[in-house]
Amino acid sequence: MGNSINVMGLEIDILSEETFQKDMNEYLSNDYLNIVHLISLDYMDAYEKDEQVREALQEADLVLPGEKAILTSCHVDVLETGGMVVDYRTAWRLCGNGMMDGKSCYLVLRNKKEAKVVYRYLLTYCPGLEIVGLYTPGSAISGEDLVNDINTKVPDLVLMSLESTQGEQWLHENKVKINAKLCIVMSSVMNMIIRENIHIPKALKSLHLGKAYTALARLPYSNMWRKRIFRKKMDNYNNRKLMETADVREELPYEKDGGK
Repeated sequence: MGNSINVMGLEIDILSEETFQKDMNEYLSNDYLNIVHLISLDYMDAYEKDEQVREALQEADLVLPGEKAILTSCHVDVLETGGMVVDYRTAWRLCGNGMMDGKSCYLVLRNKKEAKVVYRYLLTYCPGLEIVGLYTPGSAISGEDLVNDINTKVPDLVLMSLESTQGEQWLHENKVKINAKLCIVMSSVMNMIIRENIHIPKALKSLHLGKAYTALARLPYSNMWRKRIFRKKMDNYNNRKLMETADVREELPYEKDGGK
């Protein structure tokens, strides 16, 4: 089953695990590029302010929730119990269920440190996925160089996480040139993935402080804390909409017969 919900003006696809697997398998067998975005709360401000981001999401094949907190107003516990894809963890668990075995992947990431985290994550959840290339542009991205390198490696999957809206802009300009089957844009959830899969230094492990270190690192992205952020964002969004509605009403011509 597939459906969508509106969260602060953004349409997010809500898929059952079965539908998600079916769609991913279909995308990975196509002869053209399909694009999937995983969205977190960190993306909401960019969506509202940046026209490039709005266009990119409208062009995408799927826009999926990257974290549970973004579904706070939609009974996320019920959705999760009903077997729906509610965050990036669910998505990658399903991708790792043999779906990526024998497939190849090209990584487009912000830096080498991020690449190490993603590599360890993929090795854990998708051990049958082969990494065939890595591009870390730093502060700038060369569109043609990246397209050429991807097309040389001919990957099934491109995983992308870039600063700001670089990824959306690059995909918008180059998607028809890319010789791959599926691109998953993870920019919005990458900080969360890094925090939740942090490398524990050996010294802390030897002192049996690994769990405490991990708990502190994850605290800013705990579901309870993120739900509070969501509610604040939702209140601000609703207040802005009320003010916009009030402004529109003030601009309407007032007629002597009671405004009718």
